Amino acid sequence: MKNMEKGFTLVELLVVIGILGILIVVLTPNIAAALFNAKTNACSIQGRQLFTDITQANITREQKGMVSIWPRSSETKSGDTEDISGNEYTTSAEYFKKLFDIENFGTDDWDPYVKSDIRLLSGFGVPPFSLEGGSQKDLKGDNVLWCIAKGLEDDYADVIPVLVTRNAEVGKLIVSGTFDGARGDKIGIGKDGSGESNQPFGKQAFVVVRKNGASDVTLQKYRYQGDVYNHQSFSFPANSKFEYLKTGTSK
Repeated sequence: MKNMEKGFTLVELLVVIGILGILIVVLTPNIAAALFNAKTNACSIQGRQLFTDITQANITREQKGMVSIWPRSSETKSGDTEDISGNEYTTSAEYFKKLFDIENFGTDDWDPYVKSDIRLLSGFGVPPFSLEGGSQKDLKGDNVLWCIAKGLEDDYADVIPVLVTRNAEVGKLIVSGTFDGARGDKIGIGKDGSGESNQPFGKQAFVVVRKNGASDVTLQKYRYQGDVYNHQSFSFPANSKFEYLKTGTSK
């Protein structure tokens, strides 16, 4: 007797396709959410690493009687224009260019202030800096992910953000006076929300790294001032020159 091989009938095949379709519909949002969480958490870790490297450089400088390498105001910058502390910066790209010694990047004379991977400055939709065959010696805002605090002092509150992804409306962050911890104003996200760019996370979220080294992912629903500052109250000195440097991106 011949063995009869039986395949799927059309009805059985349609049932299998239908089940797969249902699984895709059910699982796709969960997969998208998991990928988004992974990206924002990775960005948060990246910002914290950059903060740690800057902090470590400051500890080394303090032991030598030198001032901090955080961007300084005109009133607090040092008199040494050869040093990063003796210059004033108008964008975070200008500051990071000096911090990472971009002019000598890729040569034997490269001597950055931090021993960080330069890729910490980009990613998540922000293209990385490259030498382009050795011809490029400038760091553009388009290649910088982070806005940075300028005029930071040791006695400022630990909850203050010092690094902020460029899609956040940094103009709504507190830079003077007293904040009472109330919910306050919304902080826009994305370019049409007065952020500098839609990258890295569009309108969905932005990342901050605080003065104490903690990093947070701020989702759209929690983009109020009070939420960003963990509803803590704090004050700036009357003569504070604190501000945030945007990256200078053209996008």
